[in-house]
Amino acid sequence: DGACAQADAKAADEVVMQVTAKAAVERAAKSAAGTPRADVGSSGTRPRLGCYFCNDVVAPVNSTLDRTLDQQCTVTRPGLSMVASALAVELLVSLAHHPLAHGAPADAHAAEPSTPLGLVPHQLRGFLPTFRTDLLTGEAFSCCVACSERVVVDGYRADGFAFLLRAFNEPDFLEIFSGLRELHKQAEAAIEAWEGDGGDDELGEDF
Repeated sequence: DGACAQADAKAADEVVMQVTAKAAVERAAKSAAGTPRADVGSSGTRPRLGCYFCNDVVAPVNSTLDRTLDQQCTVTRPGLSMVASALAVELLVSLAHHPLAHGAPADAHAAEPSTPLGLVPHQLRGFLPTFRTDLLTGEAFSCCVACSERVVVDGYRADGFAFLLRAFNEPDFLEIFSGLRELHKQAEAAIEAWEGDGGDDELGEDF
């Protein structure tokens, strides 16, 4: 039970960091280390760029429940968390040296570095088994549970800590408030409508 509570608290802390950073328009970076890989990225304060949670279609949940050891984000290789943290620091420093600061676009594929320190990518994904690091760019998600306008403006800025308290105590609150639950319903309805109209039969013999 202690491990599960710790995992739940970790997920809540990650969301709070993102929400408060976006609300204050502050530079922030997040690192997440798993068993085989690490993800590092600047937060959703950069225009049109997403945060760590923009790639999820579910609200944060217990990361240790019903998962194998290599799927638990609370378990990692000995040096990976320090590598990820160091990259997050360097990303923030490079962002601070950009003329547009937290408004800097992602220049992962730019021919010339945009700061004296080099590139300012949006996200880095490192794979320890192959010692490879990829630079990625992700768009902001309108139903994100951490950086969407609905959560930051209508939720946190309007109600402050009371909003966060509901997010802590009600597991489904963020998913409903952000519009993610409604998006799931629309997707399920679209699938049912497609299957009801014949589904694969309409694709023809070419498929």
